Amino acid sequence: MQHIPTTLDHDFEYIGGDISTDFTNTRSGLYEGPGHEHLQSYADLVEFLRQGEMLRPALAKRLIAEAERRPDKAAQVHRRAIALRDAIWRAFARVAASKDPAREDVEVISRETADALSHAQLEKTESGFAWQWAETDELARPLWPIARAASDLLTNDHDRAHLRECADDTCAWLFVDRTKNHSRRWCDMNGCGSRNKVRGFRQRQKRTARGPA
Repeated sequence: MQHIPTTLDHDFEYIGGDISTDFTNTRSGLYEGPGHEHLQSYADLVEFLRQGEMLRPALAKRLIAEAERRPDKAAQVHRRAIALRDAIWRAFARVAASKDPAREDVEVISRETADALSHAQLEKTESGFAWQWAETDELARPLWPIARAASDLLTNDHDRAHLRECADDTCAWLFVDRTKNHSRRWCDMNGCGSRNKVRGFRQRQKRTARGPA
């Protein structure tokens, strides 16, 4: 049922410093098998954007209603979302490791960005002009800001240089390090950071208990 949100074990987390890295983090435990999927339906995709304040509640409600009317199309967009997310994760993970992303992953991001930009329009604002997304109930609407953000990050030399993967051995979450001295190591200090500090402390205690070799 593409129009019904999944009951998840926790809310979406927005700690990646960019909506595109937050999007990659909707799947956990990638180094421990298939991972834990948080985007199990089209409605989950809409909810991710709504909670991240990238979709207004009224538009989110209309998209869910449209998904109920057109379940096959909603399922197709959901598959596109998963393909885009996985391509972004692979591309960003390689960039974080100082490697070039695979051509096929860049092509997925490029294709979705091109589709997104075809729905952008220049509008007058209080301070000048800005690109805005067209007001539409098109089911692919949630993909547009994500694809645009991913391509913007890849083409921004500063942000791309500070793209990081969590230092935890099993986490695989990504973030843009926006700290002042660019020394961030963990996706979240209260999660991976705290767990690794405790682990390090216990290992030091064991070495101390054993005494010198």
